[in-house]
Amino acid sequence: MEKDVQDLLGFVPEGGLSAWRQAVEQHGGQSADPLLWRLRELEAAADGVPVELGGVRRGAVWGTDRISVTFDGWADGQRVVVRALRRGLHRDAVWLRRLEKATQHLPEVSVLSCGRFVPEPWPHVQCVLGGPSLADLLPIEDPPDSQVIARFLVGGLSGLKALHKEGLVHGGLTPQHLVLTDSGVRLAWLDALLETQREPSQDLAELGAAVAQLDPERLDPVGEVARALAEEPPPSVEFAEALLLRALGTNLAERRHALALRGRMLARAGDEARLLRAVRRLAESVPPPKGTYCLRAGHDAVMVVADSDGERVRGGPVAGLPARFLPTVWSRDGGLEPTGARVLLRAWASRNRGDEERRAAQALELGHTDEAAQDLCRWLSAQSRLRAVRLLLELSG
Repeated sequence: MEKDVQDLLGFVPEGGLSAWRQAVEQHGGQSADPLLWRLRELEAAADGVPVELGGVRRGAVWGTDRISVTFDGWADGQRVVVRALRRGLHRDAVWLRRLEKATQHLPEVSVLSCGRFVPEPWPHVQCVLGGPSLADLLPIEDPPDSQVIARFLVGGLSGLKALHKEGLVHGGLTPQHLVLTDSGVRLAWLDALLETQREPSQDLAELGAAVAQLDPERLDPVGEVARALAEEPPPSVEFAEALLLRALGTNLAERRHALALRGRMLARAGDEARLLRAVRRLAESVPPPKGTYCLRAGHDAVMVVADSDGERVRGGPVAGLPARFLPTVWSRDGGLEPTGARVLLRAWASRNRGDEERRAAQALELGHTDEAAQDLCRWLSAQSRLRAVRLLLELSG
């Protein structure tokens, strides 16, 4: 009810039901009429009922029926729900017996039933909740938690199963009736007066609608199960339990599959990271051969020269020696420059199509042999392959 007032007015007036009713009445409009009717009914139902009942100071109204009105409150540090007879019926012997009978059912620990009947000075029954309700968690602002949704759904199904086993129905299940206690979620039941016959499927629909509010954005698979119960309720709790079990099993299998794939991806990423470190260390472990090498001599007097001091390799086309300002092909800090390395390797591979006599004379002058030049080119080729492996590993990572 408080939420309905908030939605209509944009705020909740202070002062209880009378203040709410007056604010809605002043707001006017046809959209306010249904809410005004409900507020007036609640106000009339609570009229004359004492503010304090059996040591419990009444708080917000939970709901009403033809003979009673239900409040929540606090007593001795515990949250309590009080169901009191309306004024004019609080001395009626028939309804007194009907109210007292509510304390004689139930049995199951999954249900929070009326535990105390107080006949004087105003007849009422009390039910100790022992924890917050689902209504206290709404509205949901964080991403939905499958465990929380499943806990409330299973607790509600257990309570309904205990009721239906006794041939009873809940008759008006709301988020307030799903209570989170130290022993799990339990269903509060105050044996409301039912004006028409109800089916167990109606209780399941109300349970699904209540729990589905934990997943308003339809992001959670368990929330979808609750919404399915609300839209197309099964005929019995047993069918609902089987549906929930299948849904949870499917969800568990999907999560395990996703985690297995994630584990494989992480393992592969770890292997690739170790391999990448090995490639980088291997690229730095063997220094280039030292020396100055003529790799090719062209017929146009242009030579391709490589110069290495063991820490850096420079090279490229030159018109004569000694060469100045050769571009860097490889260094420990910068790694391999692929374009420059490709020029040197192609020059060595095509040396036979150049001026071999001039290249041999230049090699003799520089003091190197073809075997030494071949070693440098092999070293550059190995660096090129290591660079390609490193790039592939970094791309896959």
